[in-house]
Amino acid sequence: MAIVTSYPTRPLECWKKMKELRRELFKASWGAKEMGGLAVATQNVAHPLVAGLGVFGRRLYGPYFSKAMREPDTLLSYHQAADARGFPRGEMCSSMHHYLGEMALGLTTVDPVSGSTSPVDFVLEAQFCHSVGKMAQIASEALGVPHKVLDIPQQDGAAAVDYVAAQMADAVDWMVKVTGREYHDEWLAAAVENWWEHAALWAQISLVNQAVPAPVDVRMMGALEILSIVGGHDRRVVDFFQIVLDEMNARVADGIAANGMETCRLTHEGEPMYYDEGFIHKLAHRYGAVFVAGFVTFCQGLWNIDEGGRWTAGPRFGDLGLSLRSREDALRLLARCYVEHSPIYRCQRLEEKPGEYVYRAQDWHCDGAVLHMDIGCHSQGAGVLEARQALERAGIPTVTYEASNGDPRDFSHSQVTDQLESFLERLGLVRLE
Repeated sequence: MAIVTSYPTRPLECWKKMKELRRELFKASWGAKEMGGLAVATQNVAHPLVAGLGVFGRRLYGPYFSKAMREPDTLLSYHQAADARGFPRGEMCSSMHHYLGEMALGLTTVDPVSGSTSPVDFVLEAQFCHSVGKMAQIASEALGVPHKVLDIPQQDGAAAVDYVAAQMADAVDWMVKVTGREYHDEWLAAAVENWWEHAALWAQISLVNQAVPAPVDVRMMGALEILSIVGGHDRRVVDFFQIVLDEMNARVADGIAANGMETCRLTHEGEPMYYDEGFIHKLAHRYGAVFVAGFVTFCQGLWNIDEGGRWTAGPRFGDLGLSLRSREDALRLLARCYVEHSPIYRCQRLEEKPGEYVYRAQDWHCDGAVLHMDIGCHSQGAGVLEARQALERAGIPTVTYEASNGDPRDFSHSQVTDQLESFLERLGLVRLE
């Protein structure tokens, strides 16, 4: 039976600042056109490129993502709208499927707060899977605006960097053409520097969670990480992540734990069930177990990734010894970030996945691994069973569960509960009073 040890805990001091900054960034996204700027639809992280055009708002295809994930009936209505228009369930990313429903219902250009209409100027995507690229095309047709997709190869090396940098240069010329706006290289350079620096900070924040007890859990990190997704090119996000890193180190020095107890440390591999993201965390917490690591939680970081799949934090911008003096300098560094250091654009390198899972569990001192066999994402599901075998060979117990990251129709509450509780009890844990 696991020993139950209590640790001191306290709320994150940066939490209020995080919520304020999130509100500012979302408000700026919807108010960009009122300020004479642009609105860009993109699911992925292509927005540092757009900064050279000036003020812009980055929109998800489905602006009601958070609302849908809090309201099951609303989410179901979006999926049903996509079904009714010939986009069958299970043949594409489940998050993209519900975005299609939002577009079909005309919600993509409707401000979730004011209800006012704000059109999109163009669609720009950096593709790491087929669903992302196809979604850009469909969104372009639905919204009646031009689109461009950057192809990011699932490999590294100088040739790949050259290839991506050339596409980015073409994308800049294309954006100038379709918007009629002047492009400012100095704004691009500042955005790329911020993008690199905030991602390097996130990798360091993730590494701090190797401490025992873990200062935060995966769910807390997921909330903090959203700032990277909506505004990683913004200096305010860089400054905030420095605050987070300092607080994380202070919590470790003070022995502050995420949840006050840590009978077991777990890694979660695969996307969460966004419509019930707290479910497995609450279940594990009943046994004193804590999720401390995982691909989705860490993937916004800038990492050095070796051939065996081990992740170590990449360099801070100031350590590069670079000065971004030209558009070519900035685009090449941004291409390096995507090709050499971003796990998102390596997620289909299946030869790395077994080592990656094992090293993550070992380096974050995990007692077990929970693997999501995601019905709604073929990229995340590929190679998981091979990685599971590698984890078991390394002496790390595992459990898999089936669900979908974005479609609650694929989630059986009772089945997943039985699977996870049996696993936790196999680890020697018992429910705590």
